[in-house]
Amino acid sequence: MRKSILLPAIGLLLVATAGPANADEGMWMLHQVGTLDQQALKATGFQLTPEQIWDPKTSSGLASAIVSLGGCSASFVSPDALIATNHHCAFGAIQMNSSPEHDYITEGFLAKDRAAELEAKGNRVYVFRGYDDATDAMRSVLKPGLKPEERSKALEMKEKSLIAECEKDGLRCRVAEMYGGLNYYLFKTLELRDVRLVYAPPRAIGEYGGEVDNWMWPRHTGDFSFLRAYVGPDGKPADYSPANVPYKPERFLQVANAPLKEGDFTMIMGYPGKTVRYRIAAAIADDTELSYPRRIALYKDLIDIQEAQSKRGKDVEIKLASALKGLYNGYKNNQGMLEGLKASDLAGRKRALEAELTAWIKADKGRQAKYGDVLPKMEAILAERRTTAERDLIIGQMTFGRQGSMLGAALTLVRWTGERAKPDMERDNGYQDRDERSLRQRLERMQRNLDLQADRAVLRYVLGRAAALPADQRIAAVDAALKATGATGEAALDALLDTLYARTKLADLKARLAMFDLKHDVLLTQGDSMVNFAAALRKDLKAHEDESKRFDGELVTLTPRFIEALGAFQKTPLYPDANSTLRFTYATVKGYAPRDGVVYTPFTALAGVVAKHTGTEPFDCPQSLRDAAKAGPFPHYADPVVKDVPACFLTTNDITGGNSGSPIMNGKGELIGLAFDGNYESMTSDYQFTDAMSRTINVDSRYMLWVMDYVSKAHGLIREMGLEPQAK
Repeated sequence: MRKSILLPAIGLLLVATAGPANADEGMWMLHQVGTLDQQALKATGFQLTPEQIWDPKTSSGLASAIVSLGGCSASFVSPDALIATNHHCAFGAIQMNSSPEHDYITEGFLAKDRAAELEAKGNRVYVFRGYDDATDAMRSVLKPGLKPEERSKALEMKEKSLIAECEKDGLRCRVAEMYGGLNYYLFKTLELRDVRLVYAPPRAIGEYGGEVDNWMWPRHTGDFSFLRAYVGPDGKPADYSPANVPYKPERFLQVANAPLKEGDFTMIMGYPGKTVRYRIAAAIADDTELSYPRRIALYKDLIDIQEAQSKRGKDVEIKLASALKGLYNGYKNNQGMLEGLKASDLAGRKRALEAELTAWIKADKGRQAKYGDVLPKMEAILAERRTTAERDLIIGQMTFGRQGSMLGAALTLVRWTGERAKPDMERDNGYQDRDERSLRQRLERMQRNLDLQADRAVLRYVLGRAAALPADQRIAAVDAALKATGATGEAALDALLDTLYARTKLADLKARLAMFDLKHDVLLTQGDSMVNFAAALRKDLKAHEDESKRFDGELVTLTPRFIEALGAFQKTPLYPDANSTLRFTYATVKGYAPRDGVVYTPFTALAGVVAKHTGTEPFDCPQSLRDAAKAGPFPHYADPVVKDVPACFLTTNDITGGNSGSPIMNGKGELIGLAFDGNYESMTSDYQFTDAMSRTINVDSRYMLWVMDYVSKAHGLIREMGLEPQAK
């Protein structure tokens, strides 16, 4: 996490009396809502006050109804903690509870009552409790003369201290940087650990169109599901227990009953994952020329492996479903990113901007002294990192990409047992006492997704890529393990894999959890082949992490100065990049013209859902939905303009990954749908927002209710949301 000691531009960056160049652009922090042009907001349909969104004085507001699922967003929609989110956000919970006998992925699921709701093991719901400015506290540890790695360490220790103090009250806290580290905020949430699956439509509704329609418009996907959060009988967060009771949220969203039309005001609150809109030209060029092409090739190879393995049987198909879903999405996302970066020549346009910025800096001695070294130093750091780009890609796949795998489990065990021997405050982030429960549950959950043959096939591919790295980017542990087999080439890979899988107990859940409780030195004496390989590999990973911390320590005094200079040069209010913290974005319902002669209207309808049916995946519309559609018209759900039940709609809201499942609301703060995607033409919105092309794709709440009412007969849930079913 990069931080900074520089604050002169705070006033410029945080006070936004007018929006950025594009009126709907910006993922604003909640305290910035009051600095936006309130008159303009009201003119477009905003009917609340900033304090009704969130009032820090009372720690209350509409934001209390918006929750994070740790990678997705969601919202409370009933007083008994019913949670609306996307089908793809609940997919892990659906898959974990599925089997060849109960294929909820394909068939869908509806709990007949609360006792029948299914445990979503390992899932979390994070309820917003506000945030505090932590800038001064973080700055206080950055003493003059610190080396880059010392800066990173000092900030890390201060961050842990702030979090430890915050969590004394039973909250879950994190320190988030803004503007590359110009500011820091301490975010507070209530972590609810008992989460249950309540309702999911069949996959042919929730994922209608599959990868063909993914990121595309027009869209006809019913991407929604419902969860519920529980607490102990005392009202406090607790692990799953049949004795637990539904959480009582302070706020929940009401479903809108007024029609939605083109031009209407919309707003989204959610947890966007990451944007990089202040990334310098050299970094964008690296992404365009190196990162995306390599990741696309990697994802394609992994998809091919997993698809081949999935054909071995229904049980394997279910086990690999979540991994494949993520790979498909990443593959198409990266393809769109690459196409967009090339087509827009973003790197070239950034270079031109930076040339103007450099000239502006040089035109004034004070500016030259303050900012003159920033861009050259940032470019030098990127050039150094570029020399290990291929190795870093494979290391990333071995660590983050292998979570839930045998090697991933071994790496977790090696690192956890090693870190646990240290005082808690000296441990690496993610391996403190506060993380023990989630680490243990990760090791438990992997059992449901583990297929040894598929696991071996993927690891073989990754090790093969590592063995083919250039001479100056080798991974020592992989080289040593392959050499120890006494073979070469493909034979060495197979011999190593034979050893790794024949002499490990990690496939056994009880053995794996028993290892979690061992001391580090005892773990390494067990003779487990996968653990021993992970221990050797951990040395390479630690060296890689130390390099990253050194780079972060260098950027800690550069990135904030660059953003400060950019803001002063452009004289434009700047919002912070997304970083998985709660944000507010406002917009309107609006179509777009993707190319010459083509104009997309902002609504699709139920008739379009049926019209797309071919009887073959991904357009195999369920018979139950097609039969229900014939019973129309449906005046309660139909739109007077569309003259049908609206399925999905477009808005100009500024979102990114992590916003999936975010409630999209009207000017009164009422639910009108759920955000679930962006359009392919604006795939590069992580880098740039354009009013002409940047669109959010939302599932309409009226389609959600129609499916629940006429297809799934989820009448109890409709009533719980304060509405009355229409199907009799």
